[in-house]
Amino acid sequence: MTDRPPRAAATARSGAALVCALGVTLLALAATGCADDTAASGRRQPAARADMAADRDSGKTLRLGEPTSVTYKRGSDHKRGALRVAAVNVRKGTYAELRTAGVRRSDVRSTQPYYVTMAFENIGGSSVHYPFLNTPTGLKDTAGVDDQPLITGDTEVTACPGKDPDDFAVGAKVSLCKVFLVPNGIRPSVVTYSTGDDTNRPVSWKVTR
Repeated sequence: MTDRPPRAAATARSGAALVCALGVTLLALAATGCADDTAASGRRQPAARADMAADRDSGKTLRLGEPTSVTYKRGSDHKRGALRVAAVNVRKGTYAELRTAGVRRSDVRSTQPYYVTMAFENIGGSSVHYPFLNTPTGLKDTAGVDDQPLITGDTEVTACPGKDPDDFAVGAKVSLCKVFLVPNGIRPSVVTYSTGDDTNRPVSWKVTR
């Protein structure tokens, strides 16, 4: 009779120990799962933050040289990426420099060439093959008109090189120049850049005089 209580107590203690062990195991598994989820979410967070940060300056006018992040979207294949882009400078060109690209003075008689230099960096997660980085670059003049870019075919203006790289790798940087023809007597006002889903609200850089 006196032995039963100890055995019962021992049994109770064993049962409690088993429950505790199971509880510890479950907690460990839960903690591991949480850790895995946290790690996974940690891996996803930078991309999410990058997506959220991209295009935050759409519709805004920045200082010349100030970088911003934009969504890159290429043509019909909807290739997406993320770029850090900045309008670096805007400077007046000469017709003598345009002649190297086969431009005749009579073709641009009523305009003044301006060179817009843009800086690009691939901050996305994959390379962009055969990109059109400089195509979305625009220039508005003080009259509020979109100035026309100079189209020279495959021949570049030596003083304003703007050929896109064939492959724009992750982390790669490049500076590209684009020629615009501004009507005589009018000055450039803002550089614009629009790609992705915010083409109606381009980011802009104020051209300083």
